[in-house]
Amino acid sequence: MSTGKGKLHTSKLRVFVGPGNTAGNAHYIARALRSAGVRAVSYCYRAHEFGYPTDKTVSQFRSLKRKGFVKLINNRFVLRPLNAMIRFWFFLTVLFRYDLFYFISPITFFENHRDLAVLKFFRKKIAFFFPGCAERDPYDTLNTMKYSDCWYCNDVAKQQYCLCHEPKLKRSKIEYFEEKADFIFSRPNTSGFLKNPEKALPMWLMTDAPKQPVDLQRYRDGGPWGIMHFPSHQELKGTRYVEAAIASLNGKFKIRYLSDRMTNSEVLENLEKAHILVDQFTHTFGLLAIEGLSRGCVVVCRMEEWARKCYPDIPLVSCNPEDLEQTIESLLHNPDRMQKIAEAGIRWFHENATLQVVGNRMLNVFEKNKLC
Repeated sequence: MSTGKGKLHTSKLRVFVGPGNTAGNAHYIARALRSAGVRAVSYCYRAHEFGYPTDKTVSQFRSLKRKGFVKLINNRFVLRPLNAMIRFWFFLTVLFRYDLFYFISPITFFENHRDLAVLKFFRKKIAFFFPGCAERDPYDTLNTMKYSDCWYCNDVAKQQYCLCHEPKLKRSKIEYFEEKADFIFSRPNTSGFLKNPEKALPMWLMTDAPKQPVDLQRYRDGGPWGIMHFPSHQELKGTRYVEAAIASLNGKFKIRYLSDRMTNSEVLENLEKAHILVDQFTHTFGLLAIEGLSRGCVVVCRMEEWARKCYPDIPLVSCNPEDLEQTIESLLHNPDRMQKIAEAGIRWFHENATLQVVGNRMLNVFEKNKLC
């Protein structure tokens, strides 16, 4: 696989990224494109719960904390119109400033997404990044399999937001995105509603390289063994399996387990000291796994066969949630093996997931319509 490395050139392309920022993707995509010589700026409508920044935040009025009729009236007849005006004015201010508008699905400028038609009228290019549940067809073969996100999910509020019980409406929205988009970055399990899923581009994830060289001496120092698990959603990430495995292993090994809710910068700092990162037990990995590889962690998650084909070289330790205790125990009994896996993970990160590597890949797609 090509790394996308090479001499930096300055592109004339101007890229808007946002205004959604799921898992910090707007933040990373804009910075990756800038590292490739593109003028790219990330925007968001609200601050990220885990502290992922963006270049600019579009301030809006927030909902009242009180409940009942007063909140309903205030939100529907006061805040919603005011915020709609703010978004419309924001849209006008950036419309002629950028050539390509890169949206983190499902958020565009307007709730009804009619801004996409306006962008196409002015001959703007449009790209979409499909991060997950809001694009996933819950009845698709990949998403009805055991261990899929949909198989785990019992989050009614999330299902309502993602239109999971209104497949026709959800399909209509995704097909509208597809109709207007020049580029879509997606995985197979988030491409089920696309009319032409084979046209979806690979969903590249990236993160910052550590500021200091990664110290793998920690694998030769012995315990206590740092095992970390940072679930954004405990049910979907399989947290109960992780906690059960740790509880059982604590009698056999000295383990320092960390699973607190913290900002992304705090997560990265802790990953630099961890030995094992347990990511998730669905069909593939998330951004957290990339962050773990970059910091020299042994990353444990579950990779379905179709996902492994998409990322054949990624050195993740895959297991089913029921086998997690045995998998971790085997790793802790063999520190040399853990260190080799960590070394392979660092190499993979530098070849595939740095900002410059991914930025050059995206630029090659946008300027030449070619994968590198």
